[in-house]
Amino acid sequence: MKATKLLIFAGFVLSMVISANQGGAAFVTSLPGGTVIPMPYGVYFGPGPITFGPGITWSSTNAVHGGGSVFGSTGNYGFGPNGCWDGFGPFGALNDAYIRDNVTDTMTFAFSTPVSAVGGFMNYAPDGNTPTIIAVYDAGNNLIESAELTFLTDRGTNTGFFYGFRETSNTISYFRLTDNCIGITNLTTKVIPNAIAPIMLLLLE
Repeated sequence: MKATKLLIFAGFVLSMVISANQGGAAFVTSLPGGTVIPMPYGVYFGPGPITFGPGITWSSTNAVHGGGSVFGSTGNYGFGPNGCWDGFGPFGALNDAYIRDNVTDTMTFAFSTPVSAVGGFMNYAPDGNTPTIIAVYDAGNNLIESAELTFLTDRGTNTGFFYGFRETSNTISYFRLTDNCIGITNLTTKVIPNAIAPIMLLLLE
């Protein structure tokens, strides 16, 4: 009887986790308690891939335009009306924009172990004529949630805002940033500890 009750309870917890994920991720401006994963310094131009941190792989669809995407830079990088980053980072950035190069590119952070939340400090060139999109996907490359960046800065140096997504379980496998020279530093992730495993262990008693 005890084992049966525990099994029912474990099933209830699992169903709550599954149903909570059906609504998509929350768009957030901070991730308290998250882990900042710095990009290694070493200026690289191209499409990648580059692996760093705990099983994170950075890559880009831009291998050519503007010299290719940037990874690991702390140099001067301009965002048009949104100012620039200089001595800031290391950061990753798309070194093109549709308005200038007539292409739309995307850079991706892929997580070998899915996370529950991801974000970073970002800036972009707001004078483009295509949207600047950030989005998260699951392991099957299914879109979980996306958002368009529309913020403006005071044109200062090293300005921008933190944005990201938070899920109710570890289902985020890809974090993608698209178009308009978007840049990111202070990549931050969170992982929810496995809360179901201890319950399942009780079934063995």
